[in-house]
Amino acid sequence: MGLAKVWVFAEAEGDKPATSTLELLTKAREVADTVECVYVGTNADALAGALGDHGATKVYAVDPGDGLPGVIGAAALQELITANAPDLVLFAQTYDGRDAVARLSVKLDRPVITNGTELTVEGDAVTVGTAIFGGNTLVDTQFAGERPYLAAIRPKSFAAEPGGGAAAAVEAAA
Repeated sequence: MGLAKVWVFAEAEGDKPATSTLELLTKAREVADTVECVYVGTNADALAGALGDHGATKVYAVDPGDGLPGVIGAAALQELITANAPDLVLFAQTYDGRDAVARLSVKLDRPVITNGTELTVEGDAVTVGTAIFGGNTLVDTQFAGERPYLAAIRPKSFAAEPGGGAAAAVEAAA
C-alpha cells in the first residue's frame, strides 16, 4: 500500500450510504493502510455497518444543524485535517461532494482534481485519470506539493465491493 491514511467524504441515500461512497471506500481500501470517513448528517450510527464493511475503520460524524452539507463539511474537514493529517481525501463528483471539495480547496489552499475516473498510487505518487474531449482522451494528473491531496471522482468509476470489515467506529466531530 502506498498511502498511510485516506479519507472519504461520505454521503447517504436515506439510511444507507450512497453507492458512490461505497465505491470510493472500496478504492481507498486498495491504496491505503487506514480508511476513514467524514459524514455530515445525523444518522451516522445507521451507516457504520455498511461503511465498515466497505473498508472504513472510523466515521467522523458532523451534525449539519440547519446548514448545507458542503459548507458544514468543508469547515469540519478543515479542522479534522489539521488534527489528523490524511494523505488523500476523496469526494464523489456529486452536488454535495463538489460543493464540499471546492470550499475545502480554498480553505486549505490546495489544488483539487475533479471529474476523475481512475486513481492510482505508486509509492508516494498519487495520480488521477480524467476523461477529456468528450471522453475521447484520458489525461493522467499526478499530485505534487503538500498533502492532503483532494480529488473528486465520478460515480461508477469503481466497483463497490464489501471487504468484510467490522462496523466503523463513530466519533462525533464539530
